[in-house]
Amino acid sequence: MASFKGRYASTIDAKRRIKLPKKLREAVPASSDEHFVMGPGYDGCVFLYPADEWAKQEDKLRNLKVELAEHRFLERVFVPESEDVRVDRVGRLTIPERLLSLAQIKKEVLILGILSRVELWSPEVYGKYREQHKQTYEEAAERIFGS
Repeated sequence: MASFKGRYASTIDAKRRIKLPKKLREAVPASSDEHFVMGPGYDGCVFLYPADEWAKQEDKLRNLKVELAEHRFLERVFVPESEDVRVDRVGRLTIPERLLSLAQIKKEVLILGILSRVELWSPEVYGKYREQHKQTYEEAAERIFGS
């Protein structure tokens, strides 16, 4: 089971590659064999799942009901935009152009370790997200976990 943590700044090279920080690469379960699935995330980011965590997401998607329009919509928007990616021998991942556009990532990229996944953000988009969510983590934790 992956346990990604931390916040890292990186840049994208001319071939749309980022270097995945060593601490994040070390957190990838051996069963994933440096294989990830990259796809659209929530709130303007890109999700990056190691293969074993992607399998859990895929199980959820397979349990959707094709008879329900909202389920079909989610499948049609999320799955085709997702893509298998591998870490190269020097620790880099190539980000598909459509996902860079979706997340408004230009040159700078903010990499967040979020337990079972990694999120890739445009620093500007992440800044706006934080501005829109003024609460502190203590306030959120109290509401979510109780007093």
